[in-house]
Parts: sequence; structure tokens; C-alpha cells
Amino acid sequence: AIGIEARAIYNGGQAMGMTFWAPNINIFRDPRWGRGQETAGEDPLMTSNYAVSYVRGIQGDSFQGGKLRGHLQASACCKHFTAYDLDNWKGVNRFLFDAKVSNYT
Repeated sequence: AIGIEARAIYNGGQAMGMTFWAPNINIFRDPRWGRGQETAGEDPLMTSNYAVSYVRGIQGDSFQGGKLRGHLQASACCKHFTAYDLDNWKGVNRFLFDAKVSNYT
């Protein structure tokens, strides 16, 4: 429904773009983080199910061969996915991780 409304607003000339900077798929680990209300919580399974449903709701049925036939209603952008949730991976944790992200990733 969100994607349909977004497409209608865009087609009516009231929107400049079709990208939604959502959902926020960070795993909520620390209550001191001020943006926890944007997340689905601390359960990775629930967060992944939430993200899939959210993205499908915005983008429509384009990947299932439905009436959109390969076109998006709107574009979802899962926020804060890369290099954010390192609890302990190969001796690296999120407090000591030095992200070196290239322009090509």
C-alpha cells in the first residue's frame, strides 16, 4: 500500500523521487542508542522478516512476476546494513572496527 500511494503522489507531480530511505535494519543492541525506535528490535530473525515485508510493500510485486512486470512501484533502501552489527567477528568488534568502504561497494 505504501508503494502504491508513493507512486500515485509521484505521478501527480508532488514528489521529486521514488527512493524511501527505509527500513532501518540495524539490530538494536544498546538502549543508549538514540534511534532504537526506528528498528524492529534486537531479534535478527524478526528484523529480517520485517525487512523483507517492508521492502516488498514499498517495491511491489516486481520480483514475483506480477502486474508490474519488472518495474518498481518505489525503491526501498535498507539503512545501516554494511559494517554496523559486529559483535565479535574474527577478533574484531564494533568498537574497534575501522571501516574502509570504497566507492565501488
